[in-house]
Amino acid sequence: MAEEDQVLDLLADRGVLEALLWAHGSAYGQVRQDFNPEGGQKQGWIGYNAYTYLVDRLDRVFQCGDYQAPSGEGPVGRDVLAAGISDFAAMPDLAPGTVVRHDLNGSPGWMVDGWRWLLASYPFGQVTKIRWTDKSETKQTVARQPHNTDDGGLFTIEDVAGLPRLEELGDHEQLLRKTLVLAHAMDSNTVDFELFLGRIRWNQDRGDAWVWRSDLLDRQTPPPAGRTTPKLPDNPVPPSSTEANDAPVSIRRLPNDSSAPRAIGEA
Repeated sequence: MAEEDQVLDLLADRGVLEALLWAHGSAYGQVRQDFNPEGGQKQGWIGYNAYTYLVDRLDRVFQCGDYQAPSGEGPVGRDVLAAGISDFAAMPDLAPGTVVRHDLNGSPGWMVDGWRWLLASYPFGQVTKIRWTDKSETKQTVARQPHNTDDGGLFTIEDVAGLPRLEELGDHEQLLRKTLVLAHAMDSNTVDFELFLGRIRWNQDRGDAWVWRSDLLDRQTPPPAGRTTPKLPDNPVPPSSTEANDAPVSIRRLPNDSSAPRAIGEA
């Protein structure tokens, strides 16, 4: 089975694909509500806030990161997971531990059954042209990793001879070779969206940025109203408003927010 099919089947079977689509739709729905270009917000504002919201929604739906219950306690209450968002009712209900946080060099990462993904933003419509050689050291390291081909062999852009097979590596090296990228973008003019998951390649040759990639929005069922536009939450708040319709619940425990926000996922 091709690696792409293997990964996508795993995500679908474990309910993770549905969760990724919810997290993306919720995060970018919030960005779309808040975006106010007439007030001076530009593409950089989209990039920072989309990243912040997406990390938050991924941690919520997987009950990890700031939404992980303290050791010895039961699962985080649904009231905590619902706090501050208006589309909680649509959030998939996954068992805690299905996906865990597994960061790489400070860059937020999530892992299921040995497969990890990191986040990356890019200019809308330019997914094949991302220059990983210009990105952070973390993304460069991931892009340089050899990968399994359809026939089970190994390939690397440098074509290194005698490279050890995956099963011969230690845990850290195995996971590094099984690290993918979830790439997201929004057009500031049309407010269309894109979401791709795949294995990135070291494109020093200025070729395609991906070994393989899957358009996750094309896998959405039912398909979104527009090809790349996720559903907005019910009763969205106008962009000029600073208030949001919180879920009608009482808060038992808020997630830990004592640490400063992480930088945009380029660590």
